[in-house]
Amino acid sequence: MHIVIAAGGTGGHVFPALSVAVELRAERNRDLSLLWVGTERYREEELCKEHRIPFMSLDVRGIARALSPQTLFAATSFAAASLKVRAHFRRARPDAVLAFGGYVCAPVLAAARLSGIPYFLQEQNTVPGLVNRIFAGGAAYTFLGFPIAGTWRLKGETVLTRTPVRGVVGTYEDFEYPRGFDRTKPTILICGGSQGAASMNKELLSAVGKILDRGYQVVWQTGTVSFHEVKASVGSRGGVFIFDLLPDLYPYYAAAKLVIGRAGSSTINEIAYFGRPCILIPLPWSAENHQWWNAGYAEERGWAVRVDQNKKCGERTANLAIDIIENGERYERMSRCAVDNTPAGAAADIARRVLAYQEKRA
Repeated sequence: MHIVIAAGGTGGHVFPALSVAVELRAERNRDLSLLWVGTERYREEELCKEHRIPFMSLDVRGIARALSPQTLFAATSFAAASLKVRAHFRRARPDAVLAFGGYVCAPVLAAARLSGIPYFLQEQNTVPGLVNRIFAGGAAYTFLGFPIAGTWRLKGETVLTRTPVRGVVGTYEDFEYPRGFDRTKPTILICGGSQGAASMNKELLSAVGKILDRGYQVVWQTGTVSFHEVKASVGSRGGVFIFDLLPDLYPYYAAAKLVIGRAGSSTINEIAYFGRPCILIPLPWSAENHQWWNAGYAEERGWAVRVDQNKKCGERTANLAIDIIENGERYERMSRCAVDNTPAGAAADIARRVLAYQEKRA
């Protein structure tokens, strides 16, 4: 069986795809071949090398809503990418395509539709992305990370599986931490997702001092854009560990009592996987405001508090973090809600559904 996986651009698309790829191999290792179609603008090629997954790169850009030279280039690159993918399909005759988001999926799905190859979509967010809205009607299944919010709808058959996350290897006691890290102190993790969060970091600078004064420890992943600004603002104060990008956040989720972050689907699901309460500050200009809806879902389900980004959000976030941690009943209630909403098993669920569908067609 030959399956093509399409995902690229951000960790929110790439890591769920990688989790399902690992599960597909676990289920059908002997007679399964994979091909990953992605871009060169994120880490997907590097991750494919680590996991020995053949990789095809496409140079595809998002199409702007207004007519511009960039729109013409995007349309031209889309056509070239579609031809490249169709050539592979004619040679390899894949049995199925799994698309996890990002503009790189559009030419792959277009080629699958034209070639009569069944395809599956995975929608991470409460608001479906443009590519998934276009192709959902012809999908065998669309696997949902969250229920679709508001008045948004997807054509075709949908299954709520949650967004896949990587399984954890090891425990808090097994992980190594930077010099000076105190395992006896309550730790708060601040993270802005794979792209960082410069504007959020700026607002949170006022919160960190209050958190540190309370005797807590802070691990802060800033992203590359605001790393030096945050580092300079915090200065030499102890108890705060600042990184531009952590190659693996899992040890710090394990260490954290509470997480402060953006509201991308992967971030929210990873927090739930570790059973941690969180404060979510949605990216104000996320596409279709999907992060606001994502955070609202997690808040309704009980393991998050949504805070809008503004000039007062730093102080509010600090006060909330302290109250959640120090109010034992509230903390335990939010932790239980996170555990109740764990996405553990989502990757295996998707892999089994894809394989079962293909076996019925055989």
